[in-house]
Amino acid sequence: MHSSFATARESLRLSFAAATLLIAMAFGVSAPRAFAQNIPGITNGELPGEPALHPSQITINGNTMAAKVLSIVQPAYPKGMQDAHVAGSVILSAVIARDGSVKQLKPLSGPAQLQPLAMQAVKQWRYQPTVLEGAPVEVSTTITIDFTPGKPPRYEQQGAAIPLTAEAIDPQLRADILRLIAATHLKETMRDYGKQMMEVMRPSIEDSLPETANRKEILHEVETKMKAALESQAATDQIIMIYAKYLTDDDVKGVVAFYESPAGQRFNSVSTQLEDDLSHTGEQFAMENLSTILKGLCASHPELRGKTDFCRQDSHEHSAFQPPLVSGALSTLRGN
Repeated sequence: MHSSFATARESLRLSFAAATLLIAMAFGVSAPRAFAQNIPGITNGELPGEPALHPSQITINGNTMAAKVLSIVQPAYPKGMQDAHVAGSVILSAVIARDGSVKQLKPLSGPAQLQPLAMQAVKQWRYQPTVLEGAPVEVSTTITIDFTPGKPPRYEQQGAAIPLTAEAIDPQLRADILRLIAATHLKETMRDYGKQMMEVMRPSIEDSLPETANRKEILHEVETKMKAALESQAATDQIIMIYAKYLTDDDVKGVVAFYESPAGQRFNSVSTQLEDDLSHTGEQFAMENLSTILKGLCASHPELRGKTDFCRQDSHEHSAFQPPLVSGALSTLRGN
């Protein structure tokens, strides 16, 4: 199958593992329709219909809002504070008014002495007004100011809050993320993992259902609705919001340029095999070195001899010595 790059693939694997657990929990106490009502993107057992009313305030992550800043006032950073090593990152919760001015500010974290300095400066900033479906809206976001002695305060926006809706994301960023999703075949990856998840869970789901005449039809309904949920716009919107949380539009454009190239497509097609080989090689290399390290400890720390399994005499006779606990932990990490 086509696979996206390793991090997205691993995120999907973990997401579906969590979804599998939810399915098991749901069928332990309720019927399929009740379970469907708890699937994100499904209301009353059905896929979402008409969009919600136009909001007056939206949430946009800091990376996107950073591109909308028109003017910045640099926070003061007194030399006395720098000499005293008063430093750190101040994170502010902000509401940007419809005209682009900073309407509200509230400190979320950071050194108490630096919070007033950050707020005094940021309240004078101006942003490009945000327009949603032709109407200006207020924006809730976060602003991070990093104070480091010897350097001017630095405006950082990574790790900001995820947008509440995909529609709140800048249209150009949204369009470029959709290009990235297409270039990395991420929807195909989601569909394939969804099939795998249902294959694993089908026996448990079937066993949890009562013996009725339409038992097979109920099971089929669950599978059909899960497939529809994974292929719905709501699922795509969740992916868009995650990408928008961490990447700027320039970041996305750069990644798209690679994955749309022949080299990028080739890399994408073999990424699953690459990930598996790297995982296996990394485990093998770690275990070989761990064996050498532990043997060295036995030689350099006599107090360990006779008190640990890896310092037993017979363990030194095996070149492929692997402590059982460590070996088991690595197998768990690999998902075996």
